[in-house]
Amino acid sequence: MSSIGWIDFSSTDRKRVHEVLALMKEPGTLDELGFGQLRDAYADTLFPGFSTIQTRARYFLAVPKIMRDWADWPDAKRRRQPLDEYLKIAENEFARMLKTNHDAAGLPPEGVIGHTVVEQGGVARRPSSTYWNGLRVFEIVRTQSSLAEFCRYWRRGGKVQQVVSSDEGSDDTGERFEAIVRRPPGAQGDWPAGLTLKLDVAEARFLRERFTTAQALDDTVCAQLLSNNLAGRALSGGHTSFAAFSAWAASQLALSQPCRDNIAAAQRFSLAVEGAHIVFNRLIAEGIDDGDLRARCNERYADWRATTKLAGIFHPGADLEWLRVADASEARVKQRTIEFLEQWNALNQAHAPKQSGLDALVRTQAVGNKPERSLLIKLPRERADWYGMGALDYRWQTVRRMLEDIVEVLPC
Repeated sequence: MSSIGWIDFSSTDRKRVHEVLALMKEPGTLDELGFGQLRDAYADTLFPGFSTIQTRARYFLAVPKIMRDWADWPDAKRRRQPLDEYLKIAENEFARMLKTNHDAAGLPPEGVIGHTVVEQGGVARRPSSTYWNGLRVFEIVRTQSSLAEFCRYWRRGGKVQQVVSSDEGSDDTGERFEAIVRRPPGAQGDWPAGLTLKLDVAEARFLRERFTTAQALDDTVCAQLLSNNLAGRALSGGHTSFAAFSAWAASQLALSQPCRDNIAAAQRFSLAVEGAHIVFNRLIAEGIDDGDLRARCNERYADWRATTKLAGIFHPGADLEWLRVADASEARVKQRTIEFLEQWNALNQAHAPKQSGLDALVRTQAVGNKPERSLLIKLPRERADWYGMGALDYRWQTVRRMLEDIVEVLPC
């Protein structure tokens, strides 16, 4: 039996791996053609601080409260139980409490991290790890350290007085602290009786302020929607897919121009590579003799061709536009993928691209991306409605859920 073990990767590295492992369990997300780095670069530009393995906004409040609870202990007690050990215990207890409270309130447990395993050894993918990057991005925890580094600092005896409390309004402190943890509103003392994933107004205000005013977030989607009181409209208009959201956002002049430009660029890239995934699925359909999948692919391909032609997706230099986000974010894109995008753009500029050329290009890219593991080599044994990616979502579903938590109690 094989297993995955950690050496001493940063929490950012762990987050990336956990995201990949989580995505492998979801349909339509496997990176069969090697576009994952670009997809993530666009997602980081649009939705920094969020990830597909986050569930609800409550955890942006719960993790710092747990840390502050530990920091409020006397020195001797903290030395006996360091922060990393306390987190593991406290996060399991939090999961158990949430599950109990949700059951008592007749609420579904979906979104409660670890609700299925809390009685079987505890949460494996803990909120402190899942939300750590976001806690840093939104400056709820002011540190550049990984979670492991942060815990090691406290283990060495960091000064627990180095904190910022939202209740105290000391947001503009000029002091530089090695580790600074904000105390969310109402987070002093025990958990409130009957606490669930639902926020109260003060908590929603705190998160709105963090999502909009933390450094370098001005032109991000979440900040723009909340700052311009467009979050409710974005959620209520049926813009559930990223494609639908991007079409709506294009007409929202209250959004900053950079924000609208980034959304549009991400959607153009999604449209461009969606066709490659359709071709990929048709090749699988032919390999396993799945007539239904082949028919769906042919229908989707015709619609895709019409849409990309109308939108002017393919033109000289389009591939360089798609790659621009990688330059801005310093994302590392494989040379094979860069060359594929150049050739894909060139072939699709023709009025009627030769299918044989597109097929050969996609097959070469798929096999090169996953030698010996490509689904075009190891044809799937079980049939599915779709294999690999389709239209890209860029974490929009995660952000929608976070915004819903806020808008539910704080219209904005």
